[in-house]
Amino acid sequence: MKNKGPSQTLDNDSGFKAVIVGSSALGIGTLMASLAVLEPTDHGFEFRWTPYAPVAFVVGALLAWAYWRLVFRLALREADPIRSERRLKQAVVGLLALGVLTFLYPLRFVAEERRTDVLIGLGAAIVALSGVGWMVRTVVVMLESEPDPDDQK
Repeated sequence: MKNKGPSQTLDNDSGFKAVIVGSSALGIGTLMASLAVLEPTDHGFEFRWTPYAPVAFVVGALLAWAYWRLVFRLALREADPIRSERRLKQAVVGLLALGVLTFLYPLRFVAEERRTDVLIGLGAAIVALSGVGWMVRTVVVMLESEPDPDDQK
């Protein structure tokens, strides 16, 4: 079969963008809605429906949509590069803060006598995941680097 030219690049592929934005909106919206229905009980917490769940879902979905809109616009370099980079860093820090806060929010339902054990486990998980992240980053940098011509012997 004959190749009819270069395929469409990912940064111009509207279907790919729709999948990214849609899945992120669904994920973050569901995360926000699940936090809205969390309620403390005598044995920890339970999920109980509230009218705030759909509102939280929409807020989370809009946050994801706004984040990816910013990322895709900056990828096209339509704005001032210095200001755009600063805005992107602020958006990434905001998204990371949202992720950390939504992860830590249910800790308020953990019994006081078990909180230290849970925090030790979370600390160990952070160390382990940071190590895995460092290894993945190292492999990616190694694979993307240009081969040294002297090593081709």
